[in-house]
Amino acid sequence: MYPSDPEAQLPDKPHLTADQIVPWLKRAPLLPEAGAAGAPLTAVIAVICFLASLSLAGFFAVSKAANDWTSDLRGSITVQIKGQDSITIASDTNKALEFLRGTRGIISARALSRTETTELLEPWLGKGNLPASLPVPGLIAIEATPELRSDLDLLAADLKDIAPGTNIDDHSTWNDTLAASARTAQIFAFSVFALIMGAVCTVIVFATRAGLAANREIVDVLHLVGATDRFIALEVQRRFLILGFRGAVVGMGVAVLAIIILTTALGQRITGSYFLPAISNDSGMFFWLLIVPLITCLVAAWTARTTVLRTLASRF
Repeated sequence: MYPSDPEAQLPDKPHLTADQIVPWLKRAPLLPEAGAAGAPLTAVIAVICFLASLSLAGFFAVSKAANDWTSDLRGSITVQIKGQDSITIASDTNKALEFLRGTRGIISARALSRTETTELLEPWLGKGNLPASLPVPGLIAIEATPELRSDLDLLAADLKDIAPGTNIDDHSTWNDTLAASARTAQIFAFSVFALIMGAVCTVIVFATRAGLAANREIVDVLHLVGATDRFIALEVQRRFLILGFRGAVVGMGVAVLAIIILTTALGQRITGSYFLPAISNDSGMFFWLLIVPLITCLVAAWTARTTVLRTLASRF
């Protein structure tokens, strides 16, 4: 038999203690599990949360990669010295390097060796395809102060007087393009995450309506013994909160396992790539993935409660 005062079971009473919350969550469901309200719904939520975890992990991976890339470019300048032959290039490079080291605003300046320059060309030309007789331009890597970076015209003019074939690249165009691409990827990943959470809402709405329709007689009896719509909604909310938590934890756990396997299997290969960032098992990222079960539980509980209240108000 149901208590004469169903409202006495509500967990939002001011005098409710922590010892009363656990039995409330463990109590058998008021409405019997049927069809979509049981294991199938848990499996669907687990799959959805698996995809949500992957999209959120992608969001943080892109953010970290973009920050690493832009931080490497931020504050750096490359001076390129061209010439007709290797002797002229080497001579002009030494003159430019000596001038740069004595220039105010230059934190550090280092000339790249031919081997290092050749390695930079390998992604486009292939390894070992650069002829030894080819006059490779000289490169000087510079770390400069923000004041100097804000106006490079004077520095470029002075370098051209010393070495006519000199060009300066502050990587601003590449940096801006990279940042814009990263923002686009972040927006896409977060949009996928938001759409998946919307899918959770849709699944819960259909499951709740199906559960109420399948147990209409029980709901009628509850109304006869004095149960309010708020009490019934709270019981259904509790049930979907538990189902959502189970499915979300399973989905997130499988996603974390998949990420660990993927990074272990492909981490070394991607580390050796020229264009892709290194993949690592970042514990901080795994911590942020706990957002998925939290949001899923909140979405499931709120959606179930809202759906029950609206359905009961219009049908019962």
